[in-house]
Amino acid sequence: MKSNLWSRIRAAGFCAAFSLALFLAGCTTAASSASTAPSSSSQALSEAPASQAVPSGEDDTGPAPSVDGTENGFNGLTDPTEAFSRGLGWGPGTAGTSLKQAAAAASMMDWAEENGAAGRSAESLNDCLSGWFGSLDALDQENFAEAWPLIESSAQRILEDPEAEAAVLADAGVEEAPTCSKEDWDAFAGAMNAVVPAPQQ
Repeated sequence: MKSNLWSRIRAAGFCAAFSLALFLAGCTTAASSASTAPSSSSQALSEAPASQAVPSGEDDTGPAPSVDGTENGFNGLTDPTEAFSRGLGWGPGTAGTSLKQAAAAASMMDWAEENGAAGRSAESLNDCLSGWFGSLDALDQENFAEAWPLIESSAQRILEDPEAEAAVLADAGVEEAPTCSKEDWDAFAGAMNAVVPAPQQ
């Protein structure tokens, strides 16, 4: 009797183990199939023609569009407002005129060099400088017309003998003496002289 009972228990255990093995084998097969599905999908996408992968009109691999130089209002030249601001608010007879004109000259010389004035057309320089001068109110225009000859003469002295002007520039707060070439300055000064009216006597 005992032997018959143990035989039944062993048979039941064997069936249970066999059923569990079949169940686990089925799960493993399903999981394997699921994991390979995305791979097939990815492969299909990678093999798709390039014209289908990127919709027309959305290709951003080309160079960024360049801004036309005329769009900044100064014909491709940098905005002179800050560089020229040192030429405003003072004039002949103002306290510290020699320092103010040296600082203004240095700033304008830096601008002329930065923009390669000698390589620019007279028209582009004239348009830029006349645009800046025209943006000033009447008082600032008159003020700058009086200061400009002093600024120009100071720039000439810097060009001719920068070492002699070094002390004046340092006192004026100019950290580095301008390295503007005579050609750049002459082109700039010529355009400015064409724009700025002679000071009223």
